[in-house]
Amino acid sequence: MLEDVLKFCGYDNAFDLINYHYNEDDMVHLLMDLVNSPEDAVDFIKETVENIAYDYYEWVDLDEMKAQAEGMAYDKYRDGD
Repeated sequence: MLEDVLKFCGYDNAFDLINYHYNEDDMVHLLMDLVNSPEDAVDFIKETVENIAYDYYEWVDLDEMKAQAEGMAYDKYRDGD
């Protein structure tokens, strides 16, 4: 999934995308988060890449949108609307 987002934005790896869009302070904060919570590193990077992709490249997670639409349709069906 992450590779698809990177490809959509025209990058081969997460570091290049993040490095291009983040300033030094942003990079320091990201590094601090990674060092303080290494077990969450994959989630931090994925979230960072997706946020940049959304903010700068108008990327949307189609799978997430479909899941939300299905959930809403089910809720409507369940409620009898």
